[in-house]
Amino acid sequence: MLKYDHIGIPIQFKKEGMIYFPDYKLWTSDYKKSQYGIEWIYFEKGCPLHPHIQKMAHVCFIVPDIEKAIHGKKILLDPCVYENEYMAFIEDHDGAVIELLQPKG
Repeated sequence: MLKYDHIGIPIQFKKEGMIYFPDYKLWTSDYKKSQYGIEWIYFEKGCPLHPHIQKMAHVCFIVPDIEKAIHGKKILLDPCVYENEYMAFIEDHDGAVIELLQPKG
């Protein structure tokens, strides 16, 4: 069983206090401040991320080995470094968007 971390939900407007990620042209709320781990995400026009990431909610799980976790999966975003974690997005066999996080170190 994977360890749940948060859920990301795309929205059509920016909320106060959102954090901007210029490389991806998106804004997010801080899910660590949400009682239920909800991350609101606003994507600007021209966002380079896969359309499924932009249009569908995703569930995020912590994994011990991101390369092993994505092996053989349909990758929507290759592993990259975000703060102190490795992050990747995959599409599950049933079409669900899944984010995977591996702590660095």
